[in-house]
Amino acid sequence: MRGQPSRRGRAVLVLSVAATAAGCGGSGPGAAETAEGILADSLIGRWTEVAGGLRAWKTVRSARYTVTTVLYDSVGQVRWMRPRRIEFRKTERGEEARIERPEGEGLYVQVFTGDTAWATLNGHALPVDHPAAAEAEYVGRDVVYWFGLPYKLWDPGVNRSARRLEGGYEVAVTFESAVGAHPGDRYFYYFTDEDPFPEEVHYIEEGKESRSRTVWSDFVVAEPITFVGTRRWYDGGRLTKELRMDDIVVNPDLADSLYAAPRPVRG
Repeated sequence: MRGQPSRRGRAVLVLSVAATAAGCGGSGPGAAETAEGILADSLIGRWTEVAGGLRAWKTVRSARYTVTTVLYDSVGQVRWMRPRRIEFRKTERGEEARIERPEGEGLYVQVFTGDTAWATLNGHALPVDHPAAAEAEYVGRDVVYWFGLPYKLWDPGVNRSARRLEGGYEVAVTFESAVGAHPGDRYFYYFTDEDPFPEEVHYIEEGKESRSRTVWSDFVVAEPITFVGTRRWYDGGRLTKELRMDDIVVNPDLADSLYAAPRPVRG
């Protein structure tokens, strides 16, 4: 089903901590054992339920969608735009992602299957040290992670804590050492009192101290789940980048051949 804008004005769910814990199954060391962990789980639980709930996410076996990257110049004009077509599915081995992106030199394909990663250009396998192949795992994880929020915030090894701010809350998210390709990344989700969806998300990349600021909008319903349609990056008050997620189809049939590795190239 093609995604449709959700009604951001729908009533905010009032969830008790007990209901949140029962419906979402919080994870991570001490996630709900402290006041900060309980508050975080209630806020993420509220978002999860409004977005469809964990049971709905479990019914999503596959998805096809487009992620478009837009870069802006210093005066706010579009400088560069690139769409990527994503084909994602859940398997017994884990989550698999195929990314197709057109460039001037042709069509790149990147695939990450949970234990293998590879890339091709115009159907020809690229050596493992080629940038497209080297980043295939990171890109494959990234495009699935953002599509899978807020449900992935309940994965094992995700630590959540929250604090009260004026007019809202901050939920800090960190990861155990074995989680993902960059477990040292830190995220901060900002909620207002009135809205169950986060208004802003900041992050600090592993090994860095500078904070990136993104503003989220256009939450989209693609039955049975809701996902963020637009993320915008700001440097101070200047818009620098935008990621748009649209054209979603839930539970398409995806052939095994889409994820089959090509003959390797030495390089």
